Amino acid sequence: MSKIQQQSRRVKILFQLFFILTPILVCYFWLTVATPYDFLRNTGIVQTSFDINQLTETPLTLTTRLLALVTSLIYCSIIMYALKILIRLFGNYENKHIFTLENANCYQKLGYSVFYWVGGSLFYQPLMTLILTFNNPPNHRMIMISFVGVDFLTLLIGAIIVIISWVMKEGYHLADEQNYTI
Repeated sequence: MSKIQQQSRRVKILFQLFFILTPILVCYFWLTVATPYDFLRNTGIVQTSFDINQLTETPLTLTTRLLALVTSLIYCSIIMYALKILIRLFGNYENKHIFTLENANCYQKLGYSVFYWVGGSLFYQPLMTLILTFNNPPNHRMIMISFVGVDFLTLLIGAIIVIISWVMKEGYHLADEQNYTI
């Protein structure tokens, strides 16, 4: 087994583990946040972009937790989609399928998933702040939305990935034409 195959297998297994753990950890987070079992925030493993304790004036109800959990799982599905693509990509590398049209398509889908991630955050943050402040007294509820420099950088990285996929597709088509040239 070559070094590329061996490392690709390891990375694929790591992404498969992330694929399984991500929804489990999201569920665990929302069921235990602001309780004595809030291991993920207390150890710093998970950091939210907003302070839950500053948003809500009352303890989180089960309904609030479930709404936040469902909203987070929907947003998390973008990560799951990207992980699925990465698992396929590194599976191809493991099977010695390196410069293929399928891999170029994987890179393109990966670039688009970065766009989906930023777009999803534009909906996730306002919806999550509304959910978390819904039990606050009137005039203490809020909706927050932000677009920061990291979001712009993320969009730039997504665009670079998509452009790389176009270059890979063009290279594949040129190589394919050469194979049929006599």
